Amino acid sequence: MVRERAELEYRQASLSDPLTGIGNRRAFVEHGERLLLRCRDAGQQVTLLLCDLDQFKRLNDTLGHKVGDHALISFGQVMKSRMRRQDVFGRIGGEEFACLLADADARVAQDVAERIRSEFANLPFSPSGVLSVSIGMSDTARVDYNLDRLMGEADRALYEAKAAGRNCVRVAG
Repeated sequence: MVRERAELEYRQASLSDPLTGIGNRRAFVEHGERLLLRCRDAGQQVTLLLCDLDQFKRLNDTLGHKVGDHALISFGQVMKSRMRRQDVFGRIGGEEFACLLADADARVAQDVAERIRSEFANLPFSPSGVLSVSIGMSDTARVDYNLDRLMGEADRALYEAKAAGRNCVRVAG
């Protein structure tokens, strides 16, 4: 019994980002693949949001890692507050986060992405002034139910958002 509990705790820790308390890349991929299969079988569209905090390296370099950590935690809380129970989201690297919105077309997902972007930009964050996030979107109507392809398309849209001046949402294609 003790061993089983320890194994469960170890497994939970291996799927969680210790800083933000949300799922890590491994958890996102594992749960995301299952969500995509369920939605494919149910005939439901899925939209991926790929989020990258703007100017994060500069924030860390000028104000320190404690402030950077606070920004990451704050963004994780914003995402968590906007996600539904059936959605899958996580911190997939440094200042990058991803979210799969189940049964959500591009219009619904764009509304969610815009609320995330706006809420994060409006957080009181006095040391640095304004925080912002750029978001790239892709959906299963364009690239089927393949997580790697969704990530690739959303990544291209994210680069378009960065090139457009940051703090905005762009849709793949």
